[in-house]
Order: sequence, then structure tokens, then C-alpha cells
Amino acid sequence: MVAVKGIFDGRVIQLLEKVEAKPNARVVVTFMDDDVVEDGLRDMVASPNGFDFWNDPREDVYQDLMAKEKDGNG
Repeated sequence: MVAVKGIFDGRVIQLLEKVEAKPNARVVVTFMDDDVVEDGLRDMVASPNGFDFWNDPREDVYQDLMAKEKDGNG
């Protein structure tokens, strides 16, 4: 079993990580309350290693997206 973060736009759930799973795999979807998300963010900020994930090259896709939006090309 694997847990993956994602975003629900009201119609579709978009995964924020690549997942290798067979087609038609069974999933469990949990919608988190905002306070749970805020608690997690506060814990991440308070942790000395909270932002180490930015050192992961797989996170570059988000940096590229943010740069495009900043430049007006997104």
C-alpha cells in the first residue's frame, strides 16, 4: 500500500507524485480538513529538515511551473 498526496479540483483528483500501479487498482481517498493540512505545514516549517524535499530533483517540475507563471508564460 502506498500513500500519495494530491489535489481535488471539484471534479478530478490530480496526484502530486508519480505512482506505479496497475490499471483499475483499488484506492482509498481521504479528504483532509484544512486544519490537518495547516498542522502538517506548521510541523514541516518547525522541523529543521522541513524543506529538504526541495533538494529532490523530482521537485524541479514545480519550480519550473512557478517560474513560468511568474514570467507570464504559464
